[in-house]
Amino acid sequence: MVEPTSFFPPEQPPPFEEHVRRPSVDVEMFSRVSKNVNGLAASLRIIEERYSNLRNRLQTSEQNIISLDKDLRTDIKLLSDEVIDLKRGISDIRDKLRLISGEVKNLVSKNDFKVMERYVEMWQPMSFVTRNELKKVLEEKKIWEEKSKTQEANQ
Repeated sequence: MVEPTSFFPPEQPPPFEEHVRRPSVDVEMFSRVSKNVNGLAASLRIIEERYSNLRNRLQTSEQNIISLDKDLRTDIKLLSDEVIDLKRGISDIRDKLRLISGEVKNLVSKNDFKVMERYVEMWQPMSFVTRNELKKVLEEKKIWEEKSKTQEANQ
């Protein structure tokens, strides 16, 4: 802090000669004070400009954060929806696998299939005769026997 006595004249009136010189001292002092005030004003302008720049940067940063937050919330919502869809799909797949598993349990085992295959080979169902075929064969045999009997009787 500047002492107040340095800006004010001394309490005793100066001698006449000193009184005449005083304006040059006051001008020098005024010049120094003026330079100091100008320097402080320039420093204040620089500080105000820096503060303004910082405020602008802060405002821009806040806007970017708000925009980023909005984008992130949108992305999270989309991902959440996709996860829900995937869970539904997985649940459907599990249900289908349970159905398939139940059907597989009802299938014949390999050993049982081999046993059935042996029986089919032994029985040979392809050589079985249907009722209609049997009736037809029996009728043909009956007709043939009758022809044989008539031929024997004719001879």
